[in-house]
Amino acid sequence: MFAAPYRAWLIVVATALMAVMSAVPAPAFGAPAELPYFVSLKSSITNVRVGPGFSYPVKWVFKRARWPVEVVYRYGNWRRIRDNTGAVGWIHAVMLSDRRFAAIRVRGGRLVDLREAASSKAQLLARLEANVLVRPTSCRQGWCHVQVVGHGLEGFVPEIRLWGVYPAEIF
Repeated sequence: MFAAPYRAWLIVVATALMAVMSAVPAPAFGAPAELPYFVSLKSSITNVRVGPGFSYPVKWVFKRARWPVEVVYRYGNWRRIRDNTGAVGWIHAVMLSDRRFAAIRVRGGRLVDLREAASSKAQLLARLEANVLVRPTSCRQGWCHVQVVGHGLEGFVPEIRLWGVYPAEIF
């Protein structure tokens, strides 16, 4: 089909192209192209490892499904994550979900007010403690509409009081 000199050149180009493509891990299907981004844990037991592979020792274990973590790096099917305390480790991508959840962040021990509307003057519905799990459904102008997981409550909280949503993020 191809003359010998062209076939050799084609093999060199194809080999170089394959080497470049394998050196740059592709994002998982559905994963945002840009880092960092938030995801949540699929399972109630999730091992966090020292490195990107099953041969690396377990650094710690998450024992809560839907907990938000931030993906800061990708390596093949492994994701380097950061949790709400700043700890980092590696989790296999199959253990992560694109479904967004967030955890309540308190400041100075003060509880976070869940309001009926996106205003500090709106009716108070509840006061939320640190690490209460919520599902943000939309965020605009510094406020997020959230559903409190497992409690049937929903309302608005200040965006800066959520671990799992970036400042000024709109969705």
